[in-house]
This record gives sequence, C-alpha cells and structure tokens, in this order.
Amino acid sequence: MTKTDRLIKDFGKQIAQGEFEPGSALPSEADLCVRFQTSRNVMREVIKVLSTKRLIDAQRHRGLFVMPNDQWNYLDADVLEWALEKGANKELISSLIEVRSLIEPTISRWAAERATAIDLVAIESSYNEMAASRSDPPAFQEADIRFHNAILLATHNVVIQQLSDAISALQRAIFEYTFRTEDEHITRTIQVHQELFEAIRCRNAKAAEEASLHMVLDTERRAVAELGKDGVSVLR
Repeated sequence: MTKTDRLIKDFGKQIAQGEFEPGSALPSEADLCVRFQTSRNVMREVIKVLSTKRLIDAQRHRGLFVMPNDQWNYLDADVLEWALEKGANKELISSLIEVRSLIEPTISRWAAERATAIDLVAIESSYNEMAASRSDPPAFQEADIRFHNAILLATHNVVIQQLSDAISALQRAIFEYTFRTEDEHITRTIQVHQELFEAIRCRNAKAAEEASLHMVLDTERRAVAELGKDGVSVLR
C-alpha cells in the first residue's frame, strides 16, 4: 500500500466513522498536511479520491466540507467497509438488503434466460468451492460472492455487469451480520445455492427468480434476528 493509499484509507475512515460530522467544514489543505504529515501534492490526491467517493465536497475558494452522509457513495466498497467497521448501522444494512431484494431476483431470472455454457461452468465452479469450504467461513463467503458474481456476469447486460464490484461489496458488508457457522445453516445455504444453480442450468427463469428472492428474504430474517435484538426492527 502506497502512502497515498494509506492516507486515503485513514482519512476516509475518520470521515465515515464520524470523527468529522456530515456537513461540517474540514481543516484547510495546509492543516490537513500537518495533521497527516504529508505534502500538498499527496493531500490533494487524497482529497480528489475521497471526493469521487462523495465523502468530501471540495469547491474552489469555498473550502472543504464533509458531504451529508445520505450522499456518500455506498456502492463504493471502501465507503461501505469504513462505514460499517465501527459497528452496526441498522439503517444502512436495511438499505443494503432492500437493494439486494430489488435487483438480485431479476439478475437471476436474466441469467436463467441468457447463460452460456461457459457461464454455467463458472457458476457451478463457485458453487463447488462453497461446498468444499464449509468448514472455512472466509473461503466459503468468498466463494459465495464469486457464485453471485458469476450469475451477474451471465446476464450479459453491460450496465448490470458494471455493478459487479458494488454488489459484491453489498454482500461482503452484509455477511458480518447475517452469516452463521452452524452446520445446519451451512447445509441450508449450500442447498439453496444448488437450487438456484439448477434453476439457471435448466433455464427455468421463474424458479431462478424465486430461489434468489428466497435467499434475500432469508438474509432479511437473520438480519432482523441479529440487529433487532433490542426490539427495534432493522427493516422498514
């Protein structure tokens, strides 16, 4: 990791985790250079990157401000990671699950209609990696993400395909709050992924859509169980 990358991460985390209030003014560029012990050129690059992530509003002659948090780019994997690292954000997790319920069933339906033989090999390979990694949660989760990414690519929709990194980030962010290591849960997870793969392989678009929706609803139930323990529903 370069010095610039490290500063992007450090400064981005400070913003995303509330050290600087949304909407508030940030220190000047010169003061930030002192704070992070770096040059103006490096700090300008850091500000530029964090601006593209919509964490910072940098306007000439006006200064630097933290963007309102409802305008942050939550489809950026870094922003999601930084925002959730400090602790559960029920509203954000609820929004992530809602997005999944909106797009993933349609992605699965399109994959069932459009997948090529090469696509099916990629989906099945990821499924087999999941089944082989049941005793290794990190490997299991990464195989799960590859499984859904392979399905996304099988849509052959160039716009949807550009969302692959963002959707993987959504899944990775939700895992921490919904993943269970119990054997019963792992077995059920493998089973529903097999059902989705078989629906796509058999070109049964309706079954694929229903299997995908079932997955999202199951994730929702686990999120409610984990994050709604205080009696407040995590979902709208």
